[in-house]
Amino acid sequence: MIFLFETLATAAVYAYLSWKFFNASEKNIGDLEKLCRNKIAGLILSLPCALLCVPLAIPVSPGFLIPLLYPLAVILPVLCYFYIDYYASRGLAFLLILWAYDAIHAGFEAKIPGSAVVTVIALILGTAGIWLSAKPCSLRDLLRKAAASKKYRYPAAAAAAAGAITAFYVLIMNIGVLVK
Repeated sequence: MIFLFETLATAAVYAYLSWKFFNASEKNIGDLEKLCRNKIAGLILSLPCALLCVPLAIPVSPGFLIPLLYPLAVILPVLCYFYIDYYASRGLAFLLILWAYDAIHAGFEAKIPGSAVVTVIALILGTAGIWLSAKPCSLRDLLRKAAASKKYRYPAAAAAAAGAITAFYVLIMNIGVLVK
């Protein structure tokens, strides 16, 4: 059930990102650049992702650390709010990576049709998340390029739309599996 909410949130974030890329222009580039550094958006994206990572971390964590995982999953994103730059870009990267991991796992576990295509798209988007987490200012740079040229605007909007469609497809297919 948690995966369904995660997938719904991911589809919404991808759709919002696609809309932002599609409407990027020289007039609104200042607002788009500020979006990458928005600390509240970063916290909203990072906190649930950190909490969702705890069950994934339990099998590989030393015994003394397991009782601390949930408190750390709450404390660390809040601390990052005060000390991390480009927090929204980093939170987006966190979501991209986490959803790609979960979508690939769920696609094969639930045996949804087209899971191979979902896997390829999720791998590409997860790799984009890894790239974005390594260099979070890249989102700002891509938004600048999208605002300046249609050569970047439409492919970036299409890639984000592909993510939204894929996430929505995974959501619908997993709901169908649960209903059966």
